[in-house]
Amino acid sequence: MMKTSQAIAATLVLLGLACHGVVQAQAMKDPTRPPAQFLDPADAAEAATPQASGLQTIKRTGKRRMALLHGEWVGPGDRTGEAVVEKIGDDRVELRYQDGRLETIGMYPEVERHASKAAKRAAGK
Repeated sequence: MMKTSQAIAATLVLLGLACHGVVQAQAMKDPTRPPAQFLDPADAAEAATPQASGLQTIKRTGKRRMALLHGEWVGPGDRTGEAVVEKIGDDRVELRYQDGRLETIGMYPEVERHASKAAKRAAGK
């Protein structure tokens, strides 16, 4: 009787260890993602590869702002590639190219920001 219960216990332990590995190997699913039948294959492929703007973060220390752009910390007036950093905002960096072209790189390019009614009133608009 004792050997049978030990054999059952050993089997349960081994089964538990085997299941633990399987559970850890599974990727977590996004609970907000629509079911596959509602996804357009073209949209799914596009969403899987978001375009990187190169802007990773913006740091403020007092009045000074720095941006981590393409893995390099830059400030206003610094050169990055073929452009000069014109301005660093709360969530965007403006670059001025030699031909006069101005490019704005947003931290979250897919998000559109609009001023609230209260902010517009405060600005007198």
